[in-house]
Parts: sequence; C-alpha cells; structure tokens
Amino acid sequence: MKLRKFTGLILVVLTISVFTVCSTRSDDISPDEITRLKNYLKITYATQLPLDAQIDVTGYKKSEIKGLKRGNFKLTVSGKTIDIPFFIEDSGRYIVLGEPVNMNNFEETPIKGIKKGSLTISKRAFPILVTDDSKYIIAGEVIDTTVDKTKELMDKISLNDVPTKGNKSAKVTIVEYSDFQCPFCSRANPILTQVLKDYKDKVKVVYKQYPLPNHNWAKPASIASLCSYKEGGHDKFWEFHDKLFENQRIINIGNSQDKFKEFAKELGLDETKFGECLNDQAVLARVDQEMAEAVSIGVNSTPTFVVNGIVVRGANPNGLKSAIELSLN
Repeated sequence: MKLRKFTGLILVVLTISVFTVCSTRSDDISPDEITRLKNYLKITYATQLPLDAQIDVTGYKKSEIKGLKRGNFKLTVSGKTIDIPFFIEDSGRYIVLGEPVNMNNFEETPIKGIKKGSLTISKRAFPILVTDDSKYIIAGEVIDTTVDKTKELMDKISLNDVPTKGNKSAKVTIVEYSDFQCPFCSRANPILTQVLKDYKDKVKVVYKQYPLPNHNWAKPASIASLCSYKEGGHDKFWEFHDKLFENQRIINIGNSQDKFKEFAKELGLDETKFGECLNDQAVLARVDQEMAEAVSIGVNSTPTFVVNGIVVRGANPNGLKSAIELSLN
C-alpha cells in the first residue's frame, strides 16, 4: 500500500477492483451522510481497492476547527488496518482527508518572521515553515550555510576499530552502511572494488552494519561478519564479507548459521571462538549501535555511502565518483 501526500491531504492509492463499505453508526451521522460517504468512496476508489478491502466509517466528534467535525475511515486490507482521519463540514457536504497543523506549536527560527513546525502525513513528520502573518507556507527547513555540514555529519560517525580497506591515511573516507541480504548492496561490492582500483591510495572504505528488519538473516550475518573481524582482523573481515555477497542467493534463515561457520572454516578462523562469538551479546550490541548511528545521520535504505560527509544513496557509481572528486578538490 502506498500513500501519496498532497499538502495536508491523504489520498489512499491501492490496486485492483471493487470493495465493501461498512459503517459504524453514530447518533451524529445521519443515514443520508452515510450514504453520501459511501457513494464518495465508491466513486473515488472502486477501481483501486482489492476485493477484500473494507472501509468502516466511525462516528463524528467536535473538532478544533470551527464548522468542521472529525471522523475516521478504517481501511482494512488483508487483515491490516490503516486509520484515515477526516474533517467534514457541519452540513455533511464537504470532506477533507488529513490532520490539522497546530500553529501554536511552531517555534521561532533564526530568520525573522519565519516559524518552523511539522506536518504529519501517514505517521511521517515533514518540516514546514510559515510566515508570522500565516500568509505563506514553505515546505522545508532553515539551513545554516556557515556550518560545515560534511564535518558535522562525519563527527557523528565512529571510525574507531572498524573494518577498513585501502590506505588508512587516505584523504577520502567512504563509509558504507550495508545489509548482507540486500541485492543492491551486492551490486555495490564491485563498484567499490573499482573505486579502490581507480583512486588507489586516495581513498579508504569503512564498512558499517545496517541490516534491514525485513531481511530475516541480515542481522545474524552482521554479527557473523563482526566475528570474522574480531577473530581475523581487517583482511578476514573483507574475505568473509565477499563470501556473504557471493553466496547471497543460497543463504536463508534456516541454513545461515551453518553457512557462516562453513565460511569461517574455509577462511581458517578458529571455529570454536567464532561459534562462541555468534552468541556474544557485546557483538549484537555493536550491530545495534551502528544501526542507531545510521539512523542518527538519516540513513533509511541500503546501501548508503557517506563520502567525507557527502551522502550517496544506492549502488550509484557516478554519485560516488562525484563525491570523491569533490572531496579531493
């Protein structure tokens, strides 16, 4: 399911056909109003909702906006429910999907006459600015151009005792936040190999863990890779790293632990120590810490690269090259 955002409105966009509309009666909703809402929903979404979709219309209540009452649609698809709040004019004729923005919660910014706040759409908060006279709204935030944003970002990244490849004293540091189960991360591996070949001693690559929650063996793989680093240092980490990506298609949650131990044995790591490490809570805590670090700098997908403070998202060789060239100038 996807939600498209239109300046405070929420339009639910789904696929396929026909749906069932149910209503939870309330003393404040007349039969005519219920019929009007049903017709509105049918006309708007009839060709877009799956067969098992249901929409429940809940009762109205007084809202903070004069002349409007609050209501709620409960959209249920395949057992999953999404609440879609709406406002309806007292006459019942006009409806607005969305939540209000409370201007009293806005704060002053360094720019005189501009306040900042946020607009929440589908549980995501988007920064917005508004003029004191409420005449203009700007979707965005105030940025201090005198602050070195690249340094500010790099200061949030720990480079202490991390798997590193390339010249340790290189001018350019590429920090990769990655997931061993992510197919796009696998594609990034040869890109980084080429980068190290092209730029030689000018760059180094640092690996950080960011296993995605929808990948069921990614976090155990993160732990295993850190165990290879703990037991064998930088070189063994990168060899283990490569094995994980090379064998990505044959690893699954059922065989992952056996595969990790198999790779460790092939690389000559101490099997007993490696096996014990897989259950080490300190290693798990490190994975969690690196994930938290990633979130703190705005990482929300893999792979994400930070090149001397310049963020490059995805397996993007041109983006990496541009960031490296900028960092070298």
